[in-house]
Amino acid sequence: MADYKVPGVYVEEPFGLSLSIQTGQTAVPVFAFDSANLLASKMQATDKVTEFTSWLEVSAVSQKVWDTAYAGVKGDEDTKKKAAEAAVKPFAADLLYQSLRLYFINGGGHCYIAPLEKFDTLVPALDDATLLVQAGSTTATFGEKVTALCGAGKTLFALFDGPRDALDTPVNVKKVQSESTYPSTPYAAVYYPWLTVPSADGRNVVPPSGAVAGVYARVDRQRGVWKAPANVEIIGATPVHKVSDAVDAACNVPDPGGKAVNVIRAFRGTGPLIWGARTLNADSGAWRYVPVRRLFNAAERDIKTAMSMALFEPNSAPTWERVRGAVESYVHDLWRQGALLGESPAQAYFVHIGLGTTMTQTDINNGKMIVKVGLAAVRPAEFIVLQLTQDVVPA
Repeated sequence: MADYKVPGVYVEEPFGLSLSIQTGQTAVPVFAFDSANLLASKMQATDKVTEFTSWLEVSAVSQKVWDTAYAGVKGDEDTKKKAAEAAVKPFAADLLYQSLRLYFINGGGHCYIAPLEKFDTLVPALDDATLLVQAGSTTATFGEKVTALCGAGKTLFALFDGPRDALDTPVNVKKVQSESTYPSTPYAAVYYPWLTVPSADGRNVVPPSGAVAGVYARVDRQRGVWKAPANVEIIGATPVHKVSDAVDAACNVPDPGGKAVNVIRAFRGTGPLIWGARTLNADSGAWRYVPVRRLFNAAERDIKTAMSMALFEPNSAPTWERVRGAVESYVHDLWRQGALLGESPAQAYFVHIGLGTTMTQTDINNGKMIVKVGLAAVRPAEFIVLQLTQDVVPA
Protein backbone atom coordinates (compact mmCIF):
# COMPACT_ATOMS: atom_id res chain seq x y z
CA MET A 1 0.00 0.00 0.00
CA ALA A 2 1.40 3.38 -1.02
CA ASP A 3 1.96 6.12 1.56
CA TYR A 4 -0.32 8.90 0.29
CA LYS A 5 1.36 11.96 1.80
CA VAL A 6 3.27 13.57 -1.05
CA PRO A 7 1.10 15.05 -3.85
CA GLY A 8 1.57 13.13 -7.09
CA VAL A 9 0.35 10.28 -9.28
CA TYR A 10 0.37 6.79 -7.81
CA VAL A 11 0.02 3.53 -9.75
CA GLU A 12 -1.86 0.56 -8.33
CA GLU A 13 -2.52 -2.90 -9.75
CA PRO A 14 -5.85 -4.09 -8.30
CA PHE A 15 -6.75 -7.74 -8.67
CA GLY A 16 -9.94 -8.47 -10.57
CA LEU A 17 -11.56 -10.98 -12.85
CA SER A 18 -9.42 -11.58 -15.91
CA LEU A 19 -10.95 -13.70 -18.64
CA SER A 20 -9.49 -15.04 -21.85
CA ILE A 21 -10.68 -18.01 -23.88
CA GLN A 22 -8.06 -20.39 -25.19
CA THR A 23 -8.68 -22.70 -28.13
CA GLY A 24 -8.55 -26.29 -26.95
CA GLN A 25 -7.82 -29.52 -28.80
CA THR A 26 -10.63 -30.57 -31.11
CA ALA A 27 -9.66 -34.11 -32.17
CA VAL A 28 -8.85 -36.29 -29.15
CA PRO A 29 -10.48 -39.66 -29.75
CA VAL A 30 -11.50 -42.49 -27.46
CA PHE A 31 -11.28 -45.82 -29.29
CA ALA A 32 -13.78 -48.47 -28.24
CA PHE A 33 -12.91 -52.14 -27.92
CA ASP A 34 -14.91 -55.24 -27.08
CA SER A 35 -14.07 -57.36 -24.05
CA ALA A 36 -12.10 -60.00 -25.99
CA ASN A 37 -9.69 -57.54 -27.58
CA LEU A 38 -6.11 -58.79 -28.04
CA LEU A 39 -4.25 -55.49 -27.60
CA ALA A 40 -6.05 -54.56 -24.38
CA SER A 41 -5.64 -58.04 -22.91
CA LYS A 42 -1.88 -58.05 -23.58
CA MET A 43 -1.68 -54.73 -21.73
CA GLN A 44 -3.90 -56.00 -18.91
CA ALA A 45 -6.14 -53.01 -19.61
CA THR A 46 -9.47 -54.64 -20.49
CA ASP A 47 -11.39 -52.74 -17.79
CA LYS A 48 -9.80 -49.29 -17.81
CA VAL A 49 -8.76 -46.33 -19.95
CA THR A 50 -5.29 -46.32 -21.51
CA GLU A 51 -3.68 -43.31 -23.16
CA PHE A 52 -1.36 -43.41 -26.17
CA THR A 53 0.61 -40.48 -27.55
CA SER A 54 2.30 -42.19 -30.50
CA TRP A 55 2.37 -45.35 -32.57
CA LEU A 56 5.66 -46.24 -30.90
CA GLU A 57 3.81 -46.78 -27.62
CA VAL A 58 1.24 -49.04 -29.30
CA SER A 59 3.81 -51.08 -31.21
CA ALA A 60 5.80 -51.50 -28.00
CA VAL A 61 3.04 -53.83 -26.80
CA SER A 62 3.49 -56.21 -29.73
CA GLN A 63 7.27 -55.88 -29.44
CA LYS A 64 7.06 -56.99 -25.83
CA VAL A 65 5.03 -60.03 -26.89
CA TRP A 66 7.64 -60.78 -29.56
CA ASP A 67 10.51 -60.48 -27.06
CA THR A 68 8.78 -62.67 -24.50
CA ALA A 69 8.07 -65.41 -27.05
CA TYR A 70 11.62 -65.24 -28.40
CA ALA A 71 13.14 -65.58 -24.95
CA GLY A 72 10.76 -68.35 -23.93
CA VAL A 73 11.69 -70.81 -26.68
CA LYS A 74 14.73 -73.04 -26.63
CA GLY A 75 16.51 -73.76 -29.87
CA ASP A 76 18.44 -72.06 -32.62
CA GLU A 77 17.93 -68.50 -33.88
CA ASP A 78 15.52 -69.53 -36.62
CA THR A 79 13.33 -71.46 -34.20
CA LYS A 80 13.18 -68.55 -31.78
CA LYS A 81 12.23 -66.08 -34.53
CA LYS A 82 9.49 -68.33 -35.87
CA ALA A 83 8.00 -68.63 -32.39
CA ALA A 84 8.18 -64.87 -31.90
CA GLU A 85 6.56 -64.15 -35.28
CA ALA A 86 3.78 -66.62 -34.53
CA ALA A 87 3.12 -64.89 -31.20
CA VAL A 88 2.61 -61.44 -32.77
CA LYS A 89 0.77 -62.65 -35.89
CA PRO A 90 -2.71 -62.20 -34.31
CA PHE A 91 -2.07 -58.45 -34.01
CA ALA A 92 -2.41 -58.18 -37.81
CA ALA A 93 -6.08 -59.12 -37.48
CA ASP A 94 -6.77 -57.15 -34.28
CA LEU A 95 -9.20 -54.37 -35.26
CA LEU A 96 -8.20 -51.99 -32.46
CA TYR A 97 -4.48 -52.43 -33.12
CA GLN A 98 -4.89 -51.78 -36.85
CA SER A 99 -7.28 -48.86 -36.24
CA LEU A 100 -4.71 -47.18 -34.01
CA ARG A 101 -2.02 -47.77 -36.62
CA LEU A 102 -4.07 -46.03 -39.32
CA TYR A 103 -5.01 -43.26 -36.89
CA PHE A 104 -1.39 -42.33 -36.24
CA ILE A 105 -0.35 -42.78 -39.88
CA ASN A 106 -3.05 -40.34 -40.95
CA GLY A 107 -2.00 -37.60 -38.55
CA GLY A 108 -3.53 -38.46 -35.19
CA GLY A 109 -2.11 -37.26 -31.90
CA HIS A 110 -2.71 -38.46 -28.37
CA CYS A 111 -5.74 -40.68 -27.85
CA TYR A 112 -7.38 -43.11 -25.47
CA ILE A 113 -8.72 -46.65 -25.64
CA ALA A 114 -11.51 -47.82 -23.37
CA PRO A 115 -13.74 -50.91 -23.01
CA LEU A 116 -17.01 -50.32 -24.82
CA GLU A 117 -19.07 -51.80 -21.99
CA LYS A 118 -17.79 -49.10 -19.62
CA PHE A 119 -17.85 -46.18 -22.05
CA ASP A 120 -20.68 -44.38 -20.26
CA THR A 121 -18.74 -44.30 -16.97
CA LEU A 122 -15.15 -43.90 -18.21
CA VAL A 123 -15.49 -41.37 -21.04
CA PRO A 124 -17.03 -38.50 -19.00
CA ALA A 125 -13.93 -38.50 -16.80
CA LEU A 126 -11.73 -37.65 -19.82
CA ASP A 127 -12.07 -33.89 -19.92
CA ASP A 128 -10.12 -33.48 -23.19
CA ALA A 129 -11.84 -36.24 -25.20
CA THR A 130 -13.82 -34.96 -28.20
CA LEU A 131 -14.32 -37.99 -30.48
CA LEU A 132 -15.72 -41.47 -29.93
CA VAL A 133 -14.39 -44.03 -32.42
CA GLN A 134 -16.10 -47.37 -33.01
CA ALA A 135 -12.94 -49.08 -34.31
CA GLY A 136 -14.71 -52.32 -35.18
CA SER A 137 -16.47 -52.79 -31.85
CA THR A 138 -20.08 -53.99 -31.65
CA THR A 139 -22.27 -51.53 -33.56
CA ALA A 140 -25.45 -51.91 -31.48
CA THR A 141 -23.65 -51.38 -28.17
CA PHE A 142 -21.59 -48.50 -29.57
CA GLY A 143 -24.80 -46.86 -30.79
CA GLU A 144 -26.32 -47.11 -27.31
CA LYS A 145 -23.25 -45.48 -25.76
CA VAL A 146 -23.22 -42.72 -28.38
CA THR A 147 -26.88 -41.93 -27.70
CA ALA A 148 -26.08 -41.59 -23.98
CA LEU A 149 -22.83 -39.64 -24.33
CA CYS A 150 -23.37 -37.40 -27.36
CA GLY A 151 -25.92 -34.63 -27.06
CA ALA A 152 -26.50 -30.95 -26.35
CA GLY A 153 -23.77 -29.54 -24.11
CA LYS A 154 -21.69 -32.75 -24.07
CA THR A 155 -19.36 -31.71 -26.96
CA LEU A 156 -18.58 -35.25 -28.13
CA PHE A 157 -18.82 -36.46 -31.73
CA ALA A 158 -18.87 -40.12 -32.77
CA LEU A 159 -17.44 -41.96 -35.78
CA PHE A 160 -19.25 -45.13 -36.84
CA ASP A 161 -17.96 -47.87 -39.10
CA GLY A 162 -20.21 -48.48 -42.08
CA PRO A 163 -21.41 -51.96 -43.12
CA ARG A 164 -18.67 -54.49 -43.72
CA ASP A 165 -20.53 -56.02 -46.65
CA ALA A 166 -20.73 -54.28 -50.00
CA LEU A 167 -23.46 -51.72 -50.67
CA ASP A 168 -23.50 -52.37 -54.39
CA THR A 169 -26.89 -50.89 -55.28
CA PRO A 170 -28.94 -47.86 -54.11
CA VAL A 171 -31.58 -50.30 -52.85
CA ASN A 172 -29.06 -51.87 -50.45
CA VAL A 173 -28.00 -48.40 -49.32
CA LYS A 174 -31.56 -47.32 -48.56
CA LYS A 175 -32.14 -50.51 -46.58
CA VAL A 176 -29.20 -49.70 -44.29
CA GLN A 177 -30.26 -46.06 -43.99
CA SER A 178 -33.79 -46.96 -42.92
CA GLU A 179 -32.73 -49.45 -40.25
CA SER A 180 -32.10 -48.54 -36.62
CA THR A 181 -28.47 -49.70 -36.76
CA TYR A 182 -27.23 -46.11 -36.57
CA PRO A 183 -28.90 -43.43 -34.40
CA SER A 184 -30.41 -40.40 -36.10
CA THR A 185 -28.22 -37.76 -34.49
CA PRO A 186 -26.19 -34.72 -35.59
CA TYR A 187 -23.46 -35.76 -33.16
CA ALA A 188 -22.20 -38.67 -35.26
CA ALA A 189 -21.19 -39.69 -38.78
CA VAL A 190 -20.74 -43.05 -40.47
CA TYR A 191 -18.06 -44.00 -43.02
CA TYR A 192 -18.10 -46.74 -45.66
CA PRO A 193 -16.51 -48.99 -46.93
CA TRP A 194 -14.05 -50.81 -44.73
CA LEU A 195 -10.37 -50.63 -45.67
CA THR A 196 -7.63 -53.10 -46.51
CA VAL A 197 -4.06 -52.90 -45.27
CA PRO A 198 -1.07 -55.01 -46.36
CA SER A 199 0.04 -57.85 -44.12
CA ALA A 200 2.44 -60.77 -44.22
CA ASP A 201 -0.38 -63.05 -45.44
CA GLY A 202 -1.72 -60.65 -48.03
CA ARG A 203 -4.24 -58.03 -46.95
CA ASN A 204 -6.33 -57.57 -43.80
CA VAL A 205 -9.68 -55.82 -43.57
CA VAL A 206 -9.81 -52.87 -41.13
CA PRO A 207 -12.72 -50.64 -40.03
CA PRO A 208 -12.54 -47.09 -41.45
CA SER A 209 -13.26 -45.06 -38.32
CA GLY A 210 -9.67 -45.11 -37.01
CA ALA A 211 -8.20 -43.77 -40.26
CA VAL A 212 -10.97 -41.15 -40.45
CA ALA A 213 -10.22 -40.02 -36.89
CA GLY A 214 -6.60 -39.46 -37.97
CA VAL A 215 -7.82 -37.37 -40.92
CA TYR A 216 -9.99 -35.32 -38.54
CA ALA A 217 -6.93 -34.58 -36.41
CA ARG A 218 -4.80 -33.71 -39.45
CA VAL A 219 -7.40 -31.36 -40.98
CA ASP A 220 -8.10 -29.69 -37.63
CA ARG A 221 -4.41 -29.04 -37.12
CA GLN A 222 -3.67 -27.81 -40.64
CA ARG A 223 -6.89 -25.95 -41.47
CA GLY A 224 -9.24 -25.79 -38.50
CA VAL A 225 -12.21 -27.68 -37.10
CA TRP A 226 -14.53 -25.74 -39.44
CA LYS A 227 -12.92 -27.30 -42.53
CA ALA A 228 -14.80 -30.38 -43.71
CA PRO A 229 -12.69 -33.55 -43.29
CA ALA A 230 -13.47 -34.50 -46.89
CA ASN A 231 -11.65 -34.55 -50.22
CA VAL A 232 -8.69 -35.61 -48.08
CA GLU A 233 -6.56 -38.66 -48.76
CA ILE A 234 -6.46 -41.66 -46.45
CA ILE A 235 -2.88 -42.88 -46.09
CA GLY A 236 -1.84 -46.52 -45.70
CA ALA A 237 -5.09 -48.23 -46.73
CA THR A 238 -7.43 -48.71 -49.66
CA PRO A 239 -11.22 -49.26 -49.77
CA VAL A 240 -12.40 -52.87 -49.84
CA HIS A 241 -15.27 -52.08 -52.19
CA LYS A 242 -15.48 -49.72 -55.13
CA VAL A 243 -18.26 -47.14 -54.82
CA SER A 244 -20.20 -46.14 -57.93
CA ASP A 245 -21.76 -42.72 -58.51
CA ALA A 246 -25.24 -44.20 -58.06
CA VAL A 247 -24.34 -45.72 -54.69
CA ASP A 248 -22.52 -42.53 -53.67
CA ALA A 249 -25.61 -40.45 -54.47
CA ALA A 250 -27.85 -42.72 -52.37
CA CYS A 251 -25.37 -42.64 -49.49
CA ASN A 252 -24.88 -38.89 -49.52
CA VAL A 253 -28.47 -37.68 -49.97
CA PRO A 254 -30.82 -40.20 -48.35
CA ASP A 255 -34.58 -40.25 -48.57
CA PRO A 256 -36.40 -38.18 -45.89
CA GLY A 257 -35.78 -39.80 -42.53
CA GLY A 258 -32.76 -41.71 -43.81
CA LYS A 259 -29.19 -41.33 -42.59
CA ALA A 260 -26.28 -40.12 -44.69
CA VAL A 261 -23.33 -42.44 -45.19
CA ASN A 262 -20.00 -40.81 -46.02
CA VAL A 263 -18.14 -42.85 -48.61
CA ILE A 264 -14.44 -43.39 -49.20
CA ARG A 265 -13.63 -43.49 -52.91
CA ALA A 266 -10.54 -44.11 -54.98
CA PHE A 267 -10.49 -42.13 -58.24
CA ARG A 268 -8.13 -42.56 -61.14
CA GLY A 269 -4.91 -40.70 -60.40
CA THR A 270 -5.63 -40.19 -56.69
CA GLY A 271 -5.38 -42.15 -53.50
CA PRO A 272 -8.49 -43.07 -51.52
CA LEU A 273 -10.40 -39.92 -50.56
CA ILE A 274 -13.08 -39.29 -47.95
CA TRP A 275 -15.93 -38.18 -50.20
CA GLY A 276 -18.61 -36.97 -47.80
CA ALA A 277 -19.06 -34.74 -44.75
CA ARG A 278 -22.59 -35.30 -43.51
CA THR A 279 -23.86 -36.23 -40.06
CA LEU A 280 -26.42 -38.92 -39.29
CA ASN A 281 -29.06 -36.18 -39.17
CA ALA A 282 -29.04 -35.30 -42.86
CA ASP A 283 -32.63 -34.00 -42.74
CA SER A 284 -31.54 -31.12 -40.51
CA GLY A 285 -30.56 -27.99 -42.38
CA ALA A 286 -28.74 -26.62 -39.35
CA TRP A 287 -26.72 -29.72 -38.42
CA ARG A 288 -26.37 -31.51 -41.76
CA TYR A 289 -22.61 -31.11 -42.01
CA VAL A 290 -19.88 -32.55 -39.81
CA PRO A 291 -17.72 -29.38 -39.58
CA VAL A 292 -20.69 -27.24 -38.48
CA ARG A 293 -21.55 -29.54 -35.60
CA ARG A 294 -17.92 -29.93 -34.58
CA LEU A 295 -17.28 -26.16 -34.73
CA PHE A 296 -20.13 -25.57 -32.29
CA ASN A 297 -18.88 -28.43 -30.10
CA ALA A 298 -15.43 -26.80 -29.96
CA ALA A 299 -16.83 -23.33 -29.25
CA GLU A 300 -19.11 -24.65 -26.51
CA ARG A 301 -16.23 -26.50 -24.88
CA ASP A 302 -13.78 -23.57 -25.02
CA ILE A 303 -16.28 -20.98 -23.78
CA LYS A 304 -17.58 -23.26 -21.04
CA THR A 305 -14.06 -23.92 -19.79
CA ALA A 306 -13.23 -20.21 -19.64
CA MET A 307 -16.52 -19.23 -18.01
CA SER A 308 -15.74 -21.32 -14.94
CA MET A 309 -13.49 -18.43 -13.90
CA ALA A 310 -16.59 -16.24 -13.55
CA LEU A 311 -18.32 -18.53 -11.07
CA PHE A 312 -19.26 -16.72 -7.84
CA GLU A 313 -18.15 -13.36 -9.24
CA PRO A 314 -20.61 -10.50 -8.65
CA ASN A 315 -23.49 -10.92 -11.07
CA SER A 316 -23.37 -7.30 -12.16
CA ALA A 317 -22.50 -5.08 -15.11
CA PRO A 318 -18.69 -5.07 -14.65
CA THR A 319 -18.58 -8.89 -14.68
CA TRP A 320 -20.96 -9.04 -17.64
CA GLU A 321 -18.74 -6.71 -19.62
CA ARG A 322 -15.64 -8.80 -18.93
CA VAL A 323 -17.48 -11.97 -19.98
CA ARG A 324 -18.86 -10.33 -23.10
CA GLY A 325 -15.41 -9.03 -24.03
CA ALA A 326 -13.76 -12.43 -23.59
CA VAL A 327 -16.39 -14.30 -25.62
CA GLU A 328 -16.46 -11.64 -28.32
CA SER A 329 -12.67 -11.78 -28.65
CA TYR A 330 -12.84 -15.56 -29.06
CA VAL A 331 -15.55 -15.60 -31.73
CA HIS A 332 -13.98 -12.62 -33.53
CA ASP A 333 -10.81 -14.67 -33.88
CA LEU A 334 -12.88 -17.52 -35.37
CA TRP A 335 -14.29 -15.07 -37.91
CA ARG A 336 -10.84 -13.76 -38.81
CA GLN A 337 -9.64 -17.32 -39.44
CA GLY A 338 -12.52 -18.00 -41.83
CA ALA A 339 -14.72 -20.15 -39.60
CA LEU A 340 -17.71 -17.81 -39.81
CA LEU A 341 -19.67 -16.24 -42.62
CA GLY A 342 -20.11 -12.51 -43.06
CA GLU A 343 -18.19 -9.54 -44.40
CA SER A 344 -18.26 -7.90 -40.97
CA PRO A 345 -18.35 -9.09 -37.37
CA ALA A 346 -21.98 -8.03 -37.09
CA GLN A 347 -22.87 -10.47 -39.87
CA ALA A 348 -20.75 -13.27 -38.42
CA TYR A 349 -21.68 -13.43 -34.75
CA PHE A 350 -23.32 -11.78 -31.76
CA VAL A 351 -22.65 -11.94 -28.02
CA HIS A 352 -25.41 -10.75 -25.68
CA ILE A 353 -25.42 -10.56 -21.89
CA GLY A 354 -27.15 -8.25 -19.46
CA LEU A 355 -30.25 -7.37 -17.46
CA GLY A 356 -33.19 -6.97 -19.81
CA THR A 357 -31.19 -8.54 -22.65
CA THR A 358 -30.54 -12.12 -21.61
CA MET A 359 -31.59 -12.06 -17.96
CA THR A 360 -34.49 -10.93 -15.82
CA GLN A 361 -34.14 -9.75 -12.26
CA THR A 362 -35.54 -13.12 -11.20
CA ASP A 363 -32.68 -14.87 -13.06
CA ILE A 364 -30.14 -12.72 -11.24
CA ASN A 365 -31.82 -13.31 -7.89
CA ASN A 366 -31.57 -17.05 -8.58
CA GLY A 367 -27.85 -16.83 -9.33
CA LYS A 368 -28.09 -17.22 -13.11
CA MET A 369 -25.75 -15.45 -15.52
CA ILE A 370 -27.01 -16.07 -19.06
CA VAL A 371 -24.84 -15.46 -22.12
CA LYS A 372 -26.28 -15.81 -25.63
CA VAL A 373 -23.85 -16.42 -28.46
CA GLY A 374 -24.80 -16.68 -32.13
CA LEU A 375 -22.46 -17.94 -34.85
CA ALA A 376 -22.92 -17.98 -38.63
CA ALA A 377 -20.90 -21.09 -39.39
CA VAL A 378 -19.53 -21.69 -42.88
CA ARG A 379 -20.85 -24.67 -44.83
CA PRO A 380 -18.72 -26.83 -47.14
CA ALA A 381 -19.06 -26.37 -50.90
CA GLU A 382 -20.52 -29.80 -51.52
CA PHE A 383 -21.80 -29.24 -55.04
CA ILE A 384 -19.80 -27.04 -57.40
CA VAL A 385 -21.89 -26.04 -60.41
CA LEU A 386 -20.23 -24.73 -63.54
CA GLN A 387 -22.64 -22.85 -65.80
CA LEU A 388 -21.11 -22.62 -69.25
CA THR A 389 -22.70 -20.62 -72.03
CA GLN A 390 -21.83 -20.08 -75.64
CA ASP A 391 -22.29 -16.67 -77.17
CA VAL A 392 -22.84 -16.92 -80.90
CA VAL A 393 -21.89 -13.81 -82.78
CA PRO A 394 -24.52 -13.16 -85.46
CA ALA A 395 -23.18 -13.12 -89.03
